[in-house]
Amino acid sequence: MISADTRPIPQQGPYGCAVTAHLLVLDEAGRWLLLRTARDHTRWQLPGGRVRRGESPATAAHREAVEETGLLGLHAERLLAVAWIPAGSDERHDRIAFVFSTRLLRAEDLEGITVDAREIDTWCLSAPPQALEQLHPLLAERLDDVIRCGPGRYLDQDPASRHNRAMRP
Repeated sequence: MISADTRPIPQQGPYGCAVTAHLLVLDEAGRWLLLRTARDHTRWQLPGGRVRRGESPATAAHREAVEETGLLGLHAERLLAVAWIPAGSDERHDRIAFVFSTRLLRAEDLEGITVDAREIDTWCLSAPPQALEQLHPLLAERLDDVIRCGPGRYLDQDPASRHNRAMRP
C-alpha cells in the first residue's frame, strides 16, 4: 500500500476537481461562527477550506478550523450537505464542497478564538437568517437547503446563481 504522502502527484488536467470542506459551528444560542477573510473584508465564511491531497474532507474541515480559529476539538461530526459546483469558466475547476456540523461552542471557547491574521481578520456569531445574508451565496444556498430539508443533502449548484444574490458586509 502506498501512503498518501509518497504517491506520485499526477498532472491535473483541465477537468480536475477541487474539494473543499467546512464546519457549521454553533454556539449555545444557535448562532453560527463566521470568519471574515483578510483578502476581502466583505466576504464571510465558515471555518474550512481546501482538502489536501490524501486528506479526507472531515479531516480537512477539522484542520482548517484549528488553523483559522485556534480552537481544538472541532471535529466533523455529521454531514450536512455535499454540493457539486461545475467550473464557471475555463480558468476554474469543477468543485465538490462538503459541509459538516460539529460540537457546540462553549463560553470558554469564545474566549480562546485566535484567528490566523494571514487568512482571517475577524470573527462573529450570527443568527442563521443574518448569517445566510453574510455568507457566500453558494454556501448560503447549501445551508438554506439544510435548514429547509434537513441534513444529508446533495445539491447541484450553478456558479452563475451567485451573481443573482448579494452578500452583505
